[in-house]
Amino acid sequence: MNIAVIGGGSLGLLLSSYLTENHKVTLYVRRAEQRDLILTKGISLKKNGTTKLAKVACALIDDLDEHDVYFICVKQTHIDRLLPALERLPETSKIVFLQNGMGHINKIDRLRAEVYVGVVEHGATRTSDREVSHLGVGKIKISPFKTTKDETALLEANLDERDFPVETVDDWEALLKAKLLINAVINPLTALFDVHNGAIVENAHIKHLAQKLTEETSQVLGFHYDEAWQHVMLVAENTKENTSSMRADILNRRETEIDAISGYLLQQGNERDIPYTSFIYEAILALEERGK
Repeated sequence: MNIAVIGGGSLGLLLSSYLTENHKVTLYVRRAEQRDLILTKGISLKKNGTTKLAKVACALIDDLDEHDVYFICVKQTHIDRLLPALERLPETSKIVFLQNGMGHINKIDRLRAEVYVGVVEHGATRTSDREVSHLGVGKIKISPFKTTKDETALLEANLDERDFPVETVDDWEALLKAKLLINAVINPLTALFDVHNGAIVENAHIKHLAQKLTEETSQVLGFHYDEAWQHVMLVAENTKENTSSMRADILNRRETEIDAISGYLLQQGNERDIPYTSFIYEAILALEERGK
């Protein structure tokens, strides 16, 4: 397939590295410096102590061309500026949104193309403009948002590989809500306290705060608390050595996706009923402000 990967962060570099093995891939980035570096030296993928070089076509996002599939790997905060270009794509185009949170849902319904939403279970860290470390192997799960189940199954069949599995989930809302739960608990706490994911399990005080955030998130999203808490603990344990994307954003003085995560929960719920979520939202915004 002819694939566009939009966004030169850790996820964009990771997807481009794997997809280029069996597809024609163009990575679209924002800065000319990153484009030129990738065109000259390729993408370096590090995994399990080995390094693999992937030669990938690269262009600026402003020069977006027509492709069969578009993987949208930019943050929630960059979706708005990308929408005008996506709105011009033909109806036959397939657009897969892979953002944290659910703040983009009310924005993508107006697109003419076939629209999919998904979550990424891989752990990856960008160490330079052309280098990415694959730290945790998982799946990419995609779900039909503005398309059919048959089209989604066909897309899965074209993309699924043993080393980079793709899986279809029918219920997009359940898929995104399950990921939002993790994002709303693990991401802001690890960013606030500057700790790895495992601290959610290992530090009794952070664990207590995680329980409170899980209670509130479950209340807003309609989850059973016990099942939600088990899920949070399982993810925290399985990714205990990982740095969450929000912690990485704070460490690198980048804007976080807190608005699309905790901010979304505050919009959906009553602020007075979810005080821990309200606090963590303001705390992350304070860290962002301090880092400017």
